[in-house]
Amino acid sequence: MLNKLLITNTTSLEEIRQAIGVLREQKGKEKETLKLIEEALVFGHGFVANLFFEEALTYQHLYMSDSSNKKALFDMEKSILKASFYVNKYKIVNLNSRLFRFMGKVADYKKQYKKAINYYRKAGKNLEIEGFISYSTIMSGQTTIGYKLAKSVYKKFLDSKEGKELQKNDYNAWAIWMSGIAIRTVNALIDIKVNFNKQEIESWIKDTEKYLMKNDSFSYRKMEIKELWTKLQNYKNT
Repeated sequence: MLNKLLITNTTSLEEIRQAIGVLREQKGKEKETLKLIEEALVFGHGFVANLFFEEALTYQHLYMSDSSNKKALFDMEKSILKASFYVNKYKIVNLNSRLFRFMGKVADYKKQYKKAINYYRKAGKNLEIEGFISYSTIMSGQTTIGYKLAKSVYKKFLDSKEGKELQKNDYNAWAIWMSGIAIRTVNALIDIKVNFNKQEIESWIKDTEKYLMKNDSFSYRKMEIKELWTKLQNYKNT
């Protein structure tokens, strides 16, 4: 029989409801029933919060496809605020990192780069977040520091223990996070119109691209790479 210790991400809502129904009918099990309900509520609220995050990510993809689509950005932020309500009201601490990552991303899109860095730092520390910070650092005006950080994080994805373990255990996440560093960094350098070594940058993009070509996934990343090549070919150092 299910109890509060067995509720996991693979447990269905119907299984939880049935377990509560059985437990509540047992005399003397009222406290256990209430504890199970309490845990089930956290589970349910976390499920809803994650749905809002998925909704936000979908709106983000719409905005990535067309940055003039301000409604997509507005709807993305609205979804994050809904998720934030559940995370904060019900103290779902394991979703704090995801919440701050999304808040940082919205701040980036709104060109509030220092604010974005603060959000990312609150999200904790891993390779994905370090990559986000490198982009926001470049866009905040600290170009050299941000670029060096981006190259350092990219190298960690390839050579560090954390990077190698992620590549082995979840190639899709690894490839998406890793490729995002080069894409965001080069776009940032072009957007702020700084001089850079085009040969070095082209080599970096080619190296990134090969990891995306290993399967038929990553359509958004491949689209971004294609657009980046066009921007790079048309870019002239001052």
